[in-house]
Amino acid sequence: MKRIPLLLLFCLTSGVLMAQNYQIHNLSFLPPDYYVGDTVEMSFVLKTDQPVDLSSPETFPDPGWVRFLSIDIEPRGEDSYVVLRLIPYYPGTRALPPLDIGDLSLVDLKIFTSSILDSGISRELSEIRSPLLIPGTRAVGALLVSLLFSLPILLLFLYKVIRTRTVNIIRTYQLNLPYRRFQRLIRSIRRTMVSMPEKEFYLSFTGGLKKYLSTRFHQDLTSSTTSEIEYLLNHSRIHETLALSLINFFHRVDRVKFAGDKLLYSDREQLLGEVEDVSEALEDWRKKHADL
Repeated sequence: MKRIPLLLLFCLTSGVLMAQNYQIHNLSFLPPDYYVGDTVEMSFVLKTDQPVDLSSPETFPDPGWVRFLSIDIEPRGEDSYVVLRLIPYYPGTRALPPLDIGDLSLVDLKIFTSSILDSGISRELSEIRSPLLIPGTRAVGALLVSLLFSLPILLLFLYKVIRTRTVNIIRTYQLNLPYRRFQRLIRSIRRTMVSMPEKEFYLSFTGGLKKYLSTRFHQDLTSSTTSEIEYLLNHSRIHETLALSLINFFHRVDRVKFAGDKLLYSDREQLLGEVEDVSEALEDWRKKHADL
């Protein structure tokens, strides 16, 4: 009875030993040259002396210096084509830990992992280096410094531009102010001229026109007579037609004051319309001759 277990143990041991008899052919690596951290595909043809049952292991060994990803075993006739994928983490030549693939245990599979480090490089710790800068950091820094130094010049330039424009706006507003005031006076007279007495109309019209012309000819005309105003206009640089139109206004209202002429509503409306046109023409002439 004791011979049967001993015989069975002998047969099993013989089968295992026989199964370990294998040969590896056509060993190749993809990529042929690989470095630490690269994913490597190791393939070879596995030949055995007798039929064996091969299968992928459920778990891979973990020696720490290499990580197994997968293994594919493809039967090819009496042989098997094995593809093993792994990632090495240590340079140099090393033997892989045994891999159990069914009836076989692959042992002494060696790989050579290259390293980008010079083998003769010193292993001593390097000194602490300053942090690396992002590409373009120095250029951006130089640009910011340049802008910082040029900022006062830019502000000075903007100040001059803004100051010049502000002065021009204020000057234009002040130059146009007498004309706008005269136009408001004309509109005010037009609204109330229906019931306005002749004398009041005369005083409002001539007073407003003299005050407006005083600002344009830089001479106080509020107390000037028609003859004095006519002399001034005839000797001014404005166009003759424009001067005659202004003189005609004073002569027409003088006939109201000194000759007793009546200005009907239509006459007053016509007079106000004409003085608006003439004052507008005078403003256009003034803008072309800034010294007026």
